[in-house]
Amino acid sequence: MRRSHAVLSLLAITLLAGCLSPQARCFAGATSEYRAVWRAARTVEADLARGFALHRLESETLALSTCRVAGAPETCLVERRLWSETPVAIDVVAHQAKLAELEARLAQLRPAAMAAAAPCEYGDWATPTDDAAEASLQP
Repeated sequence: MRRSHAVLSLLAITLLAGCLSPQARCFAGATSEYRAVWRAARTVEADLARGFALHRLESETLALSTCRVAGAPETCLVERRLWSETPVAIDVVAHQAKLAELEARLAQLRPAAMAAAAPCEYGDWATPTDDAAEASLQP
């Protein structure tokens, strides 16, 4: 990633973080590991449902665009990012084993994530059933 893109990304993240309520920031921090494992499990599930994984490639290209130079319209070259996804074969048995590991890890992380997130007063903590717990911690 080019340095300018990294700086812009960091600035965007900082601005977005400022938009979150204190309760949402608290919840996000308390459940970050749980949510990362949850997203990984959902990705593996999607791969299994499709029967293949998707490999995402990013490339940059130059494109003509209209811009303003000293107030006058000009034709300029600008960098454009392109993304393409290509199917990749998966080992179904290995993916099923990975999903089982991720689900077991989620079950292990859930109590600590809920305990850490409870003081944040974000979400519905009034009914601590397994279904409510799962729904409350999903990103």
